Amino acid sequence: MSEAVGIVMGSFVLAMAPVFVAAHYYREQMHRKRLRKLDHFHYWPYWSKGRLDRANQRTRGR
Repeated sequence: MSEAVGIVMGSFVLAMAPVFVAAHYYREQMHRKRLRKLDHFHYWPYWSKGRLDRANQRTRGR
């Protein structure tokens, strides 16, 4: 009886593994697609605000 349960559970795990791999692959592709669509130039002043302030101070002082 325990062998049958082990075989059934093992078969279920082996059957579900490709489903999880396919879902992971799909999420990775969607992540890459969204990153390509992201407008990086819209956000760059917020990301490098400290660097911009220092750069503006240097140019204003000259």
